[in-house]
Amino acid sequence: MGVFSFFKTKSADNKLSSPEDPEKTSTWAEAIHIEDPFEKEKMLSHAETNAENVIEMHFIYNQFIHLYYRQRNKWAHAPRLCKEYCGRDIEIFPEFIEKYIEENLNGDRDPEKLPLMPSFKRLIIIHETNGDIQKAINTCKLAISHQLRDGSEEGFEGKLQRLEDQLQSAEPESVN
Repeated sequence: MGVFSFFKTKSADNKLSSPEDPEKTSTWAEAIHIEDPFEKEKMLSHAETNAENVIEMHFIYNQFIHLYYRQRNKWAHAPRLCKEYCGRDIEIFPEFIEKYIEENLNGDRDPEKLPLMPSFKRLIIIHETNGDIQKAINTCKLAISHQLRDGSEEGFEGKLQRLEDQLQSAEPESVN
């Protein structure tokens, strides 16, 4: 089943009760279209509780990541939760990618055909912004080890080089 047919299937057969109105059914995929961040958060929390597989969890986590990153300057809990959901998505990545390759790429492991994984890129940005350069480097190396792309011209390899240069220039020079 391809990723787009997955959405159609979920819309058709995985109805979730709306957090506000248990009689009204909706799907986790509908959370993409919810503008109100509080309503979106409730819908995603409900979807997470009812998720049936790793592909569904991946999409839910990425919606949480997007939501919390956008709210990072408005909600006190958003930066922490954004980082947490990045970690959760990275944790399920090996299982997710195997299932994705099986269902969408007919076993083809060509790195150019693998989907972008925003959780890696976002977590690198968060670590770098927080001054945790070594953590950003470690996350970058993990993405590279999985042969991931980040959608930028420099890629994870370029980010890694830039971060290593940044770390090296931040280290105090030793005195002889």
